[in-house]
Amino acid sequence: MPCLVVGGGQVALRKLEKLLDFSPIINVVASKACGEIRELAGRGMITLFERAFNDSDIDGSTFVITATGDRGVNRHISQLCRQRHIPCNAVDDPESCTFFFPCHLLQRGTCALAFQQAEKAPTLASHLRKDDQSQTEGRLGDICNVMGKVRDYALENISTEQARKKAMAEVLKKCLESDVLPTEEQLIEMIKERK
Repeated sequence: MPCLVVGGGQVALRKLEKLLDFSPIINVVASKACGEIRELAGRGMITLFERAFNDSDIDGSTFVITATGDRGVNRHISQLCRQRHIPCNAVDDPESCTFFFPCHLLQRGTCALAFQQAEKAPTLASHLRKDDQSQTEGRLGDICNVMGKVRDYALENISTEQARKKAMAEVLKKCLESDVLPTEEQLIEMIKERK
C-alpha cells in the first residue's frame, strides 16, 4: 500500500528523499511541486498529482506526511487521518502528529537507525547523527548480520531469556569495541566460555 506526502516544496522533498531509500510506493499531492519533485515523478520514483488536496487522497495510505506550509491545511489532513486511523506526520506541528518522522534514516544491510530531531536542540541532534554515522559507516550491516547468526545459536542453546539477553549484550559490546569485527564462530565461542 502506498504512503502519501502532501506538499511540493523543499520540506516535502527532504521527506521524500528519506523515504526513497526504503523503496515504498509514494503518492504526492501538491498544488505546486518544485522541480526536484517533478524530476522524481519523471523518473517514476513517485506518483505526482499536481493539484489541490482532496480528502479522499488519504484513502488507502499506510501513512501520511503533510508538509504544505499551511498549518490549517496540515491540521485538517491530520484530523482526517485520526478519524480514519491512518498515522500522520504534520511537519512542524507536534500536536497534530501521530508519529514523528526521523530527521535522518540510516540503513546498513538489514539494520535501520532513525534519528529524531530534538525540538529544542536540532544542532545537537544533527551532531549526534553525524557522529554516529561516522562510527558505524560500513560496519552496522555487518554487525547486524553476525549478531543475527549468533542470536540463532543463543536461541537454541541458552535456556532463559535473561541469560540470552546478557549473552547478546556481551556480543554487541565485543562487536562495537573491536577494531576488526569478530566472526560468528569467535562470538559463539565467547558465549560458550561464559556459560
